[in-house]
Amino acid sequence: MLWSPKGGEYRVHRVAATGCGRMSLLGRLLDYISFYVLALWESLSLPKADVVVCLTTPPFVAVIGMLLSKLRGTRLVVWAMDLYPEVFVAFGVLKRNGLLYHLLGWVSSVVYHRAAGIISLGEVMRKRLVEAGAEERKIVTVHNWVPRETVHYMECVQSPLRQEWALDGHIALVYSGNLGLGHELDTVIRAYEKLGKGTIVRLVFVGFGKMRETLERYVAEHGLAGVEFRRPEPLDRLSALLGAGDIHLVAQRSGTEGLIVPSKIYGILAAGRPTIYIGPDDTEVAMILRDSGAGIIIAPGDVEGATKAIGDLANDWDNRQEMGRRALEWYTGHFGMARSVGVIVDLVKSVGCRQSKYK
Repeated sequence: MLWSPKGGEYRVHRVAATGCGRMSLLGRLLDYISFYVLALWESLSLPKADVVVCLTTPPFVAVIGMLLSKLRGTRLVVWAMDLYPEVFVAFGVLKRNGLLYHLLGWVSSVVYHRAAGIISLGEVMRKRLVEAGAEERKIVTVHNWVPRETVHYMECVQSPLRQEWALDGHIALVYSGNLGLGHELDTVIRAYEKLGKGTIVRLVFVGFGKMRETLERYVAEHGLAGVEFRRPEPLDRLSALLGAGDIHLVAQRSGTEGLIVPSKIYGILAAGRPTIYIGPDDTEVAMILRDSGAGIIIAPGDVEGATKAIGDLANDWDNRQEMGRRALEWYTGHFGMARSVGVIVDLVKSVGCRQSKYK
């Protein structure tokens, strides 16, 4: 996307790429490489930009920004969404002592060194960026926000999805988002099983991802009739989706501390709902819940603790309401699109006004 300050124009330039899909590692690699090559070619065909903002997804796409910095003197801002190659190690794709890991780690450190500014999704990620070679003075923390601020508080009974999903008379524990490798979902499914067949809790998974098939198979094999799987809802129904849940679930895999930040926590806070978080303690989500008092933190693998947390919240309307109140208050007072975008704009303006030492 190209933005011009003259008239505030936005122009989106799309490039083609191979369509091998995500069925295999080789296919995904070919898709990435074809996109990188064509995106670089397209970038070089455009007028010189003052600043280029590169995300870290897909992995190492910021190398394009680094090349533009070197070839044209464009200032680079890296917006860190996930930290690579550390995420590859956390997911078991690479070994930490392997040659490829060290090579990719070197590439990341070079990108961070050349960047004029770096955006971190939280304070824990900020520490990991410094460990990976980024200069702390370049880093600003910008929390995610609810897309277009589409989420607002509503009572559960006001959500049309409560009736569509036949949730009336039940306590809905909802997980909404990617069912991917970075999310620790084994603990909650085993905790739900321990609640027993007479529980009033319905566990609802909304979304797709690599873990969905595994979860569906476990549910079928163990006869967990109270677990449901739903398709993702469009953005204009996000508020209704989050409002349909009495309690929401956030999960993060051990070893990913500071490498990823589950953005679903911000929508849950904005919806005024309590959170049960299953994940490592040294993470952004755990920090938010501790500071706000808007949820319960459970260690990965603590099935007994998760079972108790679900049961206690399901049977305590007053506590759910209080946690929900704190959640909405914390989102309003600390997060939001206007606040975060303002920080990004200030960073880009600051970087754009500097004379690049790499020119």
